[in-house]
Amino acid sequence: MPEPLSKIEPEEIDRIIVGLGNPGQEYAGTRHNLGYRALDEFLRALEIKRDFKAGRKSRTQRIRVGGSNVLLVRPTTFMNRSGDALKPLLQKYELEISDVLVVHDDMDISSGKAKMRQGGGAAGHKGIIDISEKCGAGFTRIKIGIGVPENRDNDSDIDWVLGKPTEEELESLESVMPGVIEAMRIWIADGTVKAMTRLNTVMNAEGKEESKDKENDVPDSINESESDER
Repeated sequence: MPEPLSKIEPEEIDRIIVGLGNPGQEYAGTRHNLGYRALDEFLRALEIKRDFKAGRKSRTQRIRVGGSNVLLVRPTTFMNRSGDALKPLLQKYELEISDVLVVHDDMDISSGKAKMRQGGGAAGHKGIIDISEKCGAGFTRIKIGIGVPENRDNDSDIDWVLGKPTEEELESLESVMPGVIEAMRIWIADGTVKAMTRLNTVMNAEGKEESKDKENDVPDSINESESDER
């Protein structure tokens, strides 16, 4: 079973997983803090006690997973300065940006879905923009979908990401988290390609099943109408 790294020297850290979010109780549980939540869910799945230690720009917890020493990071700099939290850690542990996995919310993905990729555009996500500018863009990302508000504009985007998920969204998050956690574990053990293939394949398969279910849910009256036309 994975266990806390109580006796591991700092230089022995192999990989870093960053869960993006904003510090403070007023932001707890918001859509923009899904990165924080993912780290908590990861620890829960591994049966490791949550024990983040406060630092200057982040809260961190060291764990061992499958023979690798992993540093979990919750930036406390606010989202648009996430790079300030990560950069000193890369320097301290002498790691490359390719040794980093960032987990964050994404408005371009529907709620209940997730996607993994390496590099790519930030799509306006200020945390990703800041990390890319200050640390480099070669990190891997798990993007957890939060969807978009109705009548979307700049103001509604801000209110949306800083708002809390509905009950329906929370149910969707419950369903997607196991896949996210599995991808995190695979990334640690086997790297980006295998983890990305697994998560994205699972998400695509679920999407096809949903489409099939929707087709099967077409009212009988419509099916009868189509039959008459043929």
